[in-house]
Amino acid sequence: MNGVIEGWEQAPEVLPDGQGRAESSLRRLTIDGQPFFVLKQRGRFPDMAYDHGRLLAQEIQDGAFPEIVSTIARAVNLESATLSHVASALYRCYSDRILEHCSDEFKAAVDGLAAGYREGLANPAFSDLEVRDALIAIEVGNIIDAVTRIFQIPGVRAFRAPAILALVTSRLADPDTKAYLEEAKDDGDKQQDIAATLKSMAGPNNRIDFACTGFAVPGRLTRDGRHLHARNLDADLFHWNKAPVLSLLDETEGNPGWHRYAAFGTAGLIYPGGISGLNDAGLAVSLHQMSTTQYESGFLFGHADICPFVEQRVLREAATVDEAVDLVKDSKHFAAWTIFVSEARTGRARRIELNGERVRVTKHEGDAVPQTNHFLHHDMAERLFDEDDNHFSPTFGKWLETHARFESVEAVLKEEGEQRRIDLDWAIDWLASSRDGALEKIRTALPTPPDPLSAERAYGRVPRKVYGQLGSVVLADPERRRGKDEVWMTTGDRAPSPHSSYAGWQVDWEAFELAPVAPEPLRRVGRYAEDGRRNWEESLVRYLWARLAVSRPRDAEGDLLRRRLSDQEEAEALARALHLLDSAIELAAADRIVEPPYHYMRARSRHAAGDYAAAEKDWRLLRAIWAWQNDGPPVAADWPVATPRVMPLMHPFEAALVALLSAVTEDLRHGNTNWDGRDSRLDEAKALLVQLQRDYFGSDGPVHFDLEDWMDLLEEVREQGGAAVDLPEANFVTAE
Repeated sequence: MNGVIEGWEQAPEVLPDGQGRAESSLRRLTIDGQPFFVLKQRGRFPDMAYDHGRLLAQEIQDGAFPEIVSTIARAVNLESATLSHVASALYRCYSDRILEHCSDEFKAAVDGLAAGYREGLANPAFSDLEVRDALIAIEVGNIIDAVTRIFQIPGVRAFRAPAILALVTSRLADPDTKAYLEEAKDDGDKQQDIAATLKSMAGPNNRIDFACTGFAVPGRLTRDGRHLHARNLDADLFHWNKAPVLSLLDETEGNPGWHRYAAFGTAGLIYPGGISGLNDAGLAVSLHQMSTTQYESGFLFGHADICPFVEQRVLREAATVDEAVDLVKDSKHFAAWTIFVSEARTGRARRIELNGERVRVTKHEGDAVPQTNHFLHHDMAERLFDEDDNHFSPTFGKWLETHARFESVEAVLKEEGEQRRIDLDWAIDWLASSRDGALEKIRTALPTPPDPLSAERAYGRVPRKVYGQLGSVVLADPERRRGKDEVWMTTGDRAPSPHSSYAGWQVDWEAFELAPVAPEPLRRVGRYAEDGRRNWEESLVRYLWARLAVSRPRDAEGDLLRRRLSDQEEAEALARALHLLDSAIELAAADRIVEPPYHYMRARSRHAAGDYAAAEKDWRLLRAIWAWQNDGPPVAADWPVATPRVMPLMHPFEAALVALLSAVTEDLRHGNTNWDGRDSRLDEAKALLVQLQRDYFGSDGPVHFDLEDWMDLLEEVREQGGAAVDLPEANFVTAE
């Protein structure tokens, strides 16, 4: 291994006799300077959770938990003391209810990890309640997301708010907050205030970050004949890779028919099998998150479990995709997810789509199958764009983004699978892909299609995300021969994680052992450096840092804030973001690449900072790109590079937003609405929005509510001027 993986030859760490509850051992490794942990455990799930907490207590305290706990604290810290109490009551109500209605096994595991963590440190920073909240925050966030959407729809809010508020009120002791919520049951104005409170609780770009891309390829379509199941985990946890953990788990004692499994996680992740993994039967899984208003937070009979634990149960209890389906159908669920499961022996795959009300399954009998963050079953697909849909995309940009990711991966799977070109390196490259499926359609439809690079993007509608934390690839032998299965996991040695090194491990299920894959245990996406995009690749990191400047605020000592930012702190965070966006643009330009997402976000950020003249320069560049693309009158602009390697393409949705938002900037720059070209600019935006509605949803069908909101904003700008409107939050995630 030539020193690449350090510490493997050392004896693993175990708990002293009498202190552990399971049979657990931990290898503390260093891979190219990055900490990496291999945790092997046998026993009951609650006991393994306890040992996990003890062995990785310091890593839990320094890793993802501070982000989760601070995010929750900021979410309920609002400008109004009353609404802060309301937000706290809402969060506490749903966090308590979800855990209360989980299985005894899962609750015991939560208690076990909390106890292990607190007993593993002399001065633990987090209380048992904070640990508990952190462990189930992913599902609580889904419920808050659902309630937020309900309160955004006036008719639905009036109908459902009384029952929702009664649930919260019943768990309150504070008399003032209780009285406020009692009044709000029948008070439309107070319900609107609560709607704003819920939106504030989400935080910057939160709940728009569901963007995991995955795919399963049967052995008959891969280069080496092994079944391949891969995925990106895109999560808003930027400390995830302080302590990446590969787990090998065995809960089979006393449970005939159960399976050993390998799973991918981080310190404190109580359900590593709830992200992605592989079991000894060759069954592979990955979990993909959605939003829904069809949720449940409690059950009169029986219990539910948070979906990541349900998927972990699939790994330990199912040998086939059919057994996985039966297990999920026999469970109760809180919110919307897809459990994507495939089996090596047959190449079959299943999308198990679920929310609080139903479970539906799409079957694939040996095809290469992509997966992103929208339902595909005809009973579950998003088509009404109201509360009756089984899931919803919070913005049209997000709707477009998940479909574009799906279509781009679907197309390349078909093309490359037929040629049997798919292998580990192919999967690693595609998890780090820059291809924008929506732009690729535009490119190939042009009379003379330009270079494919014109349809690539740093961020936006591409598989690689600004908040990518984990990439995993499993290779499973269809014949189930010993030592032929491999699991590959990113180490997080660079960001975003899909660009980091993958460490590969051979799994010996019989011996219950992992060993680094020989002779090359490390792989990484290489094509960006090979085709002259080294500087551009580094620009991805600067854009990520720009987002963190506003989404992960810190105090003067560098600690994550647990409160709202002051006006001065917000201005300072925005200034840091702008500096980093400048750097990203300069790095991309060093490779002669112009990135529309960078300029779009800099225009939005400059506008937010009040620098309208500078914002106008970025808007002008984006308008120039659109004019060139459509053979329109040229727009004079300042380009970051004299001769771009290729002219980037833009989507009509981007062009519509650029036209509208640049008009708002111009209103403020001029201090009036009398500047030349204003009406034509707004007319262009309207025409593009109308065309988008027709192209994607037909002339008389329901359209995505976010498109309607943009149209309403446009008319408000036209009638009242840009100074009179509040713009939607600038979205680093999809970059619109």
